[in-house]
Parts: sequence; structure tokens; C-alpha cells
Amino acid sequence: MKDPDATNILEDQLSATSAESVPEDVLPPIGITPPQILARDAARGSRGAAWRLLLAISKNEPQAVLAVSSTTDEQLVRNLVECIALGSWAGKSFTLPAQLRSAYARMRLRTLFLPGAGIDTNLALRVLTEVARDARPGMRGTAIYLLGMLGQRESLGILKNALKDPTPAVRMQAIDALGRLGDASAVPVLLQALHGADEHVGGHIFSSLVRLNHAAVPALVQECKTASSPWIRWSCMRALGEIRDRRSLLVLVNGLCDEDHSVAWMAAKCLVSMGRMSVAPVLTLLTAKETTPWLVETASYVLRSVSQREARYRPYLNALLEQMHEVGSRVVTPQVAFKILSELEEAGLVKPEDAHI
Repeated sequence: MKDPDATNILEDQLSATSAESVPEDVLPPIGITPPQILARDAARGSRGAAWRLLLAISKNEPQAVLAVSSTTDEQLVRNLVECIALGSWAGKSFTLPAQLRSAYARMRLRTLFLPGAGIDTNLALRVLTEVARDARPGMRGTAIYLLGMLGQRESLGILKNALKDPTPAVRMQAIDALGRLGDASAVPVLLQALHGADEHVGGHIFSSLVRLNHAAVPALVQECKTASSPWIRWSCMRALGEIRDRRSLLVLVNGLCDEDHSVAWMAAKCLVSMGRMSVAPVLTLLTAKETTPWLVETASYVLRSVSQREARYRPYLNALLEQMHEVGSRVVTPQVAFKILSELEEAGLVKPEDAHI
């Protein structure tokens, strides 16, 4: 027996009625058509079938989710991307019920692209790579976002190209997607984009570098050493401070002597986030470098912060801090720092190798 609420009848209702004119509590009946049939018809452009299929997915009905996640139809995937991006289906206006207009519902549809739990990854990659070249910015931006969710290294090229997209929103999506890629190969691309970026774009790049976590550390350390721009050094040190990887200690300690005051203070703040791990390297720096007023400020800030948090270190560090602010500290500080470092080693609070990172 034919489904009483046939797809073509429902589609006529949907195309003739706007979302504003239909009360949210008065919706057409869902019917009993199997989700696999709905998915097939939705791939062919039926908005009625798509409406019912997506509504079932928003309710987490297993068969509806399976019908989409197991599909091999590229057109269904393309229509789904269009729905997420533009709110249309197969190039036609698409009136969504209230349940499908919420932030939760939109996210639920995006999760259909998650690897291992949604649409086949290879199928999704093919479709999204194609859509990422669409003439419409909304489609490109959504494709880039979903490629970031997939997190496949194969999409690095398309994401890199998207950094040059004429639409700012698409470029932002590319920056965020590169951060979600989870691959160290994305780091040089993001660092290159950081050059010339304004504060807003730089903030997104910073977040992506932090999201890449330990994979970003080697490139960030190298950039701190070689970048001529204080803004670049400042941004890279800030990211290292968030990641808190021991490999960044040396460049952060040397950053206390940076010729740019803002960079030096960012290095100090990052070392504070490292906690007692930073004590031995900072003391070693004080034994080897000239005790300039600048270095006294930044090193004192780090050591005082550790002293306040770590009671065991307090007697040793406070003695040094007093000397650093006395007249003649330029001569005395290196000697006292060496003495305090030796005492901390004898007390077992630092290891000899900690001073030589």
C-alpha cells in the first residue's frame, strides 16, 4: 500500500509554505517510508524525502542515521552539504521545521561527516574537495569546516589553498580546519599565514597552533629563534606557553633577554606557566648573562611566581630575589644564582641536567 503522505504531496506543501507561515506545532505527518528509500529519493532532489530523513536524524533514529552513514551516493552527500551551508536542497528552497533550525540540529548533521561514525571518509573527501571549489562562499566555507572535522592529511593542499580565498570567512574556516587537522605539516602553513596577519586573524592562527599541541613545538621553537618580527616571536612564544612542552624551555628562557620588551615579558609569562620546571634554566641564564635591569625584571617575575606557589623553593629563591634588587646586583647576581642552583641540587629540588636543557 502506498504511503498516504506521498513525497510529492509533502514536497508541494513545503515549497508553497514559508517557515514563518507554518506554526511550529503544526507539522505534516512523518509517514512510514523506510529511511533507505528516503535517502535514495533525497539524493535525487526530493525535498519532502529529505525533510523527513533529516528530521529522523535530528531525533537520532538509528535507521535514518545508518541510511546516510552507509550511503555511496555522492549526490546525497552533496545535497547534505548544501543543506548545512545554505539551507537549500538540490538547488531549491527548503523550508526546515523548527527542530532542524536549532544549533544542536546543525551540529548533529555535521557529525554525519565524522570519520568512523558517519559517511565513508573517502566518499566525504571526494565530495568536500569538489565543493571546496564551489562558486558560492557559503558552500566553500562549509566544505572547509567539514574537511577540518575529517582531519585527513590528504586535505592539506585544499586547506592551504583556501587560505588565499577571496572571502575572509572562508579563510578563517581554513585556519581553524588546519588546527583540527592534527598534523605537524599544517604548522608551517599556519606560521606563514601569521606573517602579515592582523590581530583578529592572528588570534585564530594562535588557537589553531595551540590545538595542534606538541606537534607544533619544533616549528614554533625555530620561529622564535629566527623570526625578525617581534609580533611573530611574541605570538609563537604565547603558543608555546599554552602548550607547555619541555622542549620549549630553552627558547623561552633566552626570550627573557629579547630586545623587544613585549616579547621578553611574554617569555616570562610562559615560563611562569611551566612552574618549577623553569627554575634551573632561569638560574643558569642568570649565571651566564649580564644582569641588566631588563633581565632583573623578567627573571624576578618568573622566580617570584614559583616561590609563591612552591613553598620548598621559597627560602632559596627569596634569598636570590633580595640580592637581585640590591645595589651592586649586576656583579653579585651571577654568583648568588650559581650558589642557589647548587643548593637546590643538593636539596634534590632540581637535577643537574635540568640546568642544561
